[in-house]
Amino acid sequence: MKHKIPSRRSALVCLMLGAAAASLSCAATAQEVAGRPEWAVPVGSSPNLFRVTPTLYRSAQLSQADVAQLKALGIKNVVGLRAFHSDDDWLRKSGIKETRIKIYTWAVDDDNVVAALQAIRAAEKEGPVLLHCWHGADRTGLVSAMYRILYQGWSKAQALDELQNGGYGYHAMWKNIPVYLHDVDVENIRQRVERP
Repeated sequence: MKHKIPSRRSALVCLMLGAAAASLSCAATAQEVAGRPEWAVPVGSSPNLFRVTPTLYRSAQLSQADVAQLKALGIKNVVGLRAFHSDDDWLRKSGIKETRIKIYTWAVDDDNVVAALQAIRAAEKEGPVLLHCWHGADRTGLVSAMYRILYQGWSKAQALDELQNGGYGYHAMWKNIPVYLHDVDVENIRQRVERP
């Protein structure tokens, strides 16, 4: 069977139609993006490092090699969510403070979320804060989502969308995290976080 080689004219028409389709696709994407809150913005070269707000950053586990970048961002405190590992070894001589809230990914509860949010809010009084876990995706994603809901007025659906689709590497195996976000009593969490 012979294949017919397209003429220049038909090739040009195909190119124009492709460009028009791409333009429509981009316009639809821009409209979709305009309808949702701004997701966190990637920063620098450190693993999964994003700016959530001017005073809150999120990342994966960092190391001594990342300290200079954190200092350049003005980060004064690190809130670590890893249950089995501390940041003390790489923060010890950095001048950056560490707060550790041990959260098990498979067993997130209100107490964990309240403790993490209280730590963030207290640390923000001194300057920008870095929130992280191992991958910077699941525990960090959940606490970031709750921060968005409580302090930025996001809906649960918007916060869950960012958690799952924001490019942070969310692991769908942790089905308890979306369930938690769906079921959480936001006002109860807000009241508990704000208690002295």
